Amino acid sequence: MTQRATNTIFAEPDALSLAQSEVRDLQRTVVVLRAELEQAQHDRQRQVQDALAAAHNETQQIRATVMSLRDALEQAHGERDIAVKAALTSAIAEIAQLRDTVTVLREELERVHAEYASLNQQQISAQRAEVQQLHDTIRALRLALESHAA
Repeated sequence: MTQRATNTIFAEPDALSLAQSEVRDLQRTVVVLRAELEQAQHDRQRQVQDALAAAHNETQQIRATVMSLRDALEQAHGERDIAVKAALTSAIAEIAQLRDTVTVLREELERVHAEYASLNQQQISAQRAEVQQLHDTIRALRLALESHAA
């Protein structure tokens, strides 16, 4: 064999060997890239799951806050209703008490007015009686004076 044929035979196995080596390197690269891609997809899925979990937790916290605020509002409405009812009851009781006081004062005023009217009538009667008595005394004295002068 000639030198050239020997080089070709040996060159082909070197080229084949080099090509096979390159194919193995490419296959390893594909495997590594596939693993990295799968890891990236796994990381992305984990991030999505983490984000969903965080969003769910935040939603739960917001719902709990809303429920708490709703309960506090309902409690405040209840307390306000109780305070309004208490104030209304107190006002009604005070109005009833004031009406009773007005009735008592009106009755007392009427009684005092009646007493005053009665005392006034008694004084008028006493004054009339006194005036009548004075007139009678004047007549008696006039008669006595006339009969003494005549």
